[in-house]
Amino acid sequence: MIPSSGLGAMDSGPPLCNDVEAVLAQLERIVESPAFRNSKRYPRFLRFIVEQALLGHADRLKERLLGIEVFDRPPDYDLATDPIVRVAAGEVRKRLAQYYVENSHANELRIQLQPGSYVPEFHSPPKEIPSEATLNPAPIAGLPPLENPTSHFSPSRNKVGITMIVAGFSLATILCLYVVSRPSPIQEFWRPFMESAAPPLLCLGDQGHSQPDEGGEGPGLRTGINSFDYLALGDVEALHRISTIFDRRGKATSISNARSTTFADLCRQPVVLIGGSPNQWTMRYMQLLRYQLVANFTPGVNGILDRNDPHRLRWAVDFNAPYSTIPKEYAIVARFFNSATGQPTVIAAGVGANGEIAAAEFLTNSAYFKEFILHAPRGWEHRNIEIILETQMINGTNGPPQVVTTYLW
Repeated sequence: MIPSSGLGAMDSGPPLCNDVEAVLAQLERIVESPAFRNSKRYPRFLRFIVEQALLGHADRLKERLLGIEVFDRPPDYDLATDPIVRVAAGEVRKRLAQYYVENSHANELRIQLQPGSYVPEFHSPPKEIPSEATLNPAPIAGLPPLENPTSHFSPSRNKVGITMIVAGFSLATILCLYVVSRPSPIQEFWRPFMESAAPPLLCLGDQGHSQPDEGGEGPGLRTGINSFDYLALGDVEALHRISTIFDRRGKATSISNARSTTFADLCRQPVVLIGGSPNQWTMRYMQLLRYQLVANFTPGVNGILDRNDPHRLRWAVDFNAPYSTIPKEYAIVARFFNSATGQPTVIAAGVGANGEIAAAEFLTNSAYFKEFILHAPRGWEHRNIEIILETQMINGTNGPPQVVTTYLW
């Protein structure tokens, strides 16, 4: 949820109460303006600080973190000898001033960056209240009084009418183009991954159960592809579907299994964690979520637990029964900012193999994703999301994914 404290107080107009869409629209106008569009560095800096402020992460907007996140500096870089963040902030302030000095932008929402701060402020445009003299102009000496506009045909009024019709048509055309060109909901879901400078990592579980080592290396850790890699078919199918989303947008990705993925890898790039219990990283970071996969809650029974009611499975699958007779499967889809790694993270994990495929279908098919959008609150694009999916099973084959419940924070 975008907290109201993330938006700066106003001097030139009333406060913007969580008007996130207006701020983001103004951000796009600014970065596409001549003052910014010929630079790669300054739009990236401005976009990062505005989006972090809207997400309620203003406390993260410190010089060192900006150097790491925006300018790819190493975590231990020397702030004294490398003033790139301070220089960029000064240049962004100057370019914002150049943007707003133009009369055509005078009545637009204002994004400001005060000296000595990296936290942006958002101000409503000043409202001009017309004076009585403007509304009822006095007659000018030497000119005849205005005639009753209804008594005679006025060519000037006709021209005004035509101008208004043309303007209305132009506005309608612009709105149509905006609707056609604006990202689809499923593109909004994947936006943090598509806009990342680093290629997203697609991390699969495998049938090994080595515990990941957050120190970076461990006795069970291995790298590369080996002849004894064992990947579940459901994971491979999910990988294929999700990687297609990135391929269509020309976005490079890297692929790894959980056993060869280090904590350092997860800190360098956004990650999509595919698979449940065979993926140690999925199970570790699912502990940050409300709904969590549980294996063998009772012998042979797997399912999904609500952390608010941890003594029973909310959604369970009994794998003691023949697989062809199981009536339903379940899955968890989550997108959240991972506080441990500092990176956007997506989890696509099923209670079983068919749940895994259902999760991937949901994340890559707009028709299925639309079910979530119909009931999603305004501003969902900028919030952490967890979705529980259900898929009907017929003779071991899953049907379309259906949303059971959602949780946003």
